[in-house]
Amino acid sequence: MKRYIFSSIVALGGAIALNAQSAYDAETIVNTDLNGTARYVGMGGAMGALGADLSTMGSNPAGTGLMRSSDMSVSFGGVFTGNSGVLNHDAGRASLDQAGVLFAIGGDYGSVRNINFGVNYQKRRNFLSNLDTWLDLNGGSQTFKIAHMANEAYANGLDFGVLTEGAIPYATKIGKNDPGVDVNDVSDLIHNSKYYHQGIINDNFVEIMTEKPLKYADYESKFDAYDTGKMSSYGYAGVRAQESNYRRATYGNNSQVDINVSTNIEDKVFLGLSVGVYTMSYDRQTAYYEKGEDGNTYQIDNWYHNSADGIDVKLGAIFRPIDDSPFRFGIHVHTPIWYTIRDYNSIYIDATDYRYDSDVYNYRFRTPWKFGISLGHTFDNILAIGVDYEFQDYSTSKYYTNHGDNMNLSGSNENIKANLRASHTLKVGMEFKPSQEWAIRLGYNLVTSPFKNNAYNNLNYYSSYTETDYTNWGAINRLTFGLGYRFKGGYFDLAYQLQLQKGKFYAYDYDYKGLVAAGSQADLSIAPTNITNNRSHIMATIGFKF
Repeated sequence: MKRYIFSSIVALGGAIALNAQSAYDAETIVNTDLNGTARYVGMGGAMGALGADLSTMGSNPAGTGLMRSSDMSVSFGGVFTGNSGVLNHDAGRASLDQAGVLFAIGGDYGSVRNINFGVNYQKRRNFLSNLDTWLDLNGGSQTFKIAHMANEAYANGLDFGVLTEGAIPYATKIGKNDPGVDVNDVSDLIHNSKYYHQGIINDNFVEIMTEKPLKYADYESKFDAYDTGKMSSYGYAGVRAQESNYRRATYGNNSQVDINVSTNIEDKVFLGLSVGVYTMSYDRQTAYYEKGEDGNTYQIDNWYHNSADGIDVKLGAIFRPIDDSPFRFGIHVHTPIWYTIRDYNSIYIDATDYRYDSDVYNYRFRTPWKFGISLGHTFDNILAIGVDYEFQDYSTSKYYTNHGDNMNLSGSNENIKANLRASHTLKVGMEFKPSQEWAIRLGYNLVTSPFKNNAYNNLNYYSSYTETDYTNWGAINRLTFGLGYRFKGGYFDLAYQLQLQKGKFYAYDYDYKGLVAAGSQADLSIAPTNITNNRSHIMATIGFKF
């Protein structure tokens, strides 16, 4: 493993969880799938003004106000990724997508025609995805990124005692309160360590440490020179890669339960309120492999787990402005979801047989507000057409620390503002009934990307996470098709959804220069790898009216 700087990874793994979360983690939490009953999915979710479906509890809560009879349903489905399974994970998975019940209470309430109460569970997001791709690093390497982070850590007085488990066996602290280091002792420890003889520690680091003792400010000035390119042979260095492979598997889900109350006022105004309760479990496993130009190889395996609970409130209204017309328009607003999050990560480096397991980190997260408007019209109970639009500004998401914790998430929030933007969602759907029993449904969704142009994952040297990669996902296009059959006392629906999405994958930051092993400057710019996140979703709903 000659000349690779794995010791810096261990330093990152042992650091306090400062700025651990990124804009990419925030996007994972905020983003949603199109899910619900098969009727809702078959029409592309464009039912904000049409209503009369249990799944509208989670979009426009007023939609259940149009239901005149009690209803209960359950939906099952299967999600299949566009890529084959990797890292011992399958490319498809069965799922319970929806289950709910609504009680319609009619009576003489003056202008109020009925009051409905309901509860509905549905899958908010299925995290199933797989990726296996060979990368063109243009002569660069992940080791450049890691070396850069190690140099930043060194310049800022990181306590290198965290390296004792996996790399340099000494615990001398270099910091603002230390006048310097004992060069001879440090040099002996390095040269006598197995890591030096294995070639994992870069000689350039030894050159730094065997200079005369320097104060912290002197180290800072030297690294200032390094950052401006005036010193090209100072600090950790990387090794150019000849080939690289990346594999990633994600799984888990974010589920919601909506508790809903709605009402119908003279068949002209429909009002609704839902309280949403959320439960999330997200897992990510990655394996990054490189072969250096010196013929040596290494692999870094990462595991990440995130679990969360959250709550929000949704308000909605639907209006029928013309008495003798079935045309309706709706509005809805969702408050931010307040999540309480717990996560941890692990890393294994095969080159040094090193394993690190982080602590469990607890913090909070607030999603953006969501606003929506919708239009709906029916024609002689034969054709229904709906159009919905939703707005959500991802850049207003925010991390919060728990009281008394030592986490500093200000950098994470700055990262969100710098890399995320507003996302717009357009839903269009139709339902055609050739007879009273049968229905044919079509739908389309366009969800614009929440990532700004040239967004990147600014993984800082003091992060406790070691995944340097990121993906700037583009817009999502969804095409849906559905069939429905109504029988006495119930209904049976089928739906198929095709989701298409392209992204640009980066193994690490691409826009800076770093040190190569020989001590000269190297351009680390790499072209992105074009990847896809295409998925198919097949589902069925069985329901009963009573």
